[in-house]
Amino acid sequence: MKPKKRKLLDLLMLFLLLSGIGILAYPFVSDALNNYLDQQIISHYQQQAVKENEAVMAKIQKDMTKKNQQLAKKGGNLGADPFTKKKEPVKKDRTYFEKHTIGILTIPKINVNLPIFDQTTMKLLEKGACLLEGTSYPIGGKSTHAVLSSHRGLSQAKLFTNLPQLKIKDHFYIEINGQYLAYQVDQIKTVEPTETEALQIQEDQDLVTLVTCTPYMINSHRLLVRGHRIVVEPEEIKESLEKVKQAKCTAFLLVSGLIGVLLLLFLVILIKFLKK
Repeated sequence: MKPKKRKLLDLLMLFLLLSGIGILAYPFVSDALNNYLDQQIISHYQQQAVKENEAVMAKIQKDMTKKNQQLAKKGGNLGADPFTKKKEPVKKDRTYFEKHTIGILTIPKINVNLPIFDQTTMKLLEKGACLLEGTSYPIGGKSTHAVLSSHRGLSQAKLFTNLPQLKIKDHFYIEINGQYLAYQVDQIKTVEPTETEALQIQEDQDLVTLVTCTPYMINSHRLLVRGHRIVVEPEEIKESLEKVKQAKCTAFLLVSGLIGVLLLLFLVILIKFLKK
């Protein structure tokens, strides 16, 4: 084979090799980057919570409690299915997500640590857990039922992809207005998108339901994972939250290291190729 043709063939093989590696690595890299953005949003929320004085935090809590009481009194009027909303044409920056963050959802079993947003839009669904319109704020209390939804199966982020792994008696936690709330899974069911009976407020109950699409990549139904409030020491909750954050940090460092190794490998191969 002529040197020129051989060189072109080597270049093509190098391109195909790197393309294959890139395709295989994309989901991991993209998820790591989205996790990093989520942690930045969460960190901003926590910093703002520290800056706010007790009076401000108490007012926010009071306003949310009042709205929850009104909702419990008049009955739930649930918004449209969160996964059928139209995609917004305008690109959103980090400030947009920070502005709509009202809390943090952590699910230790599946290493989920997501911002909770105060409304449901397609953009917010791609970044965290969204509060379904017409349901209670996730601040706890009798006769409350918060419904938090997020995507499953996105190529660029895991979000609720592993939600089906949760079992009865598993725990998840919510951080909001300086409080740490613990919930224990007591019901898991699959329903049609129009079936909302399981999302209604139940008298004197303190409930949170996590919602995502199912079956995987078909999305014809909705998976509902409900939890009821339990008493757990704040320190125990904080310890669980820290473990999840450390796991995410480790994953990000591993992916960053992998990218560095791949870039170094690419440079070595490229230099050898150019020297031929």
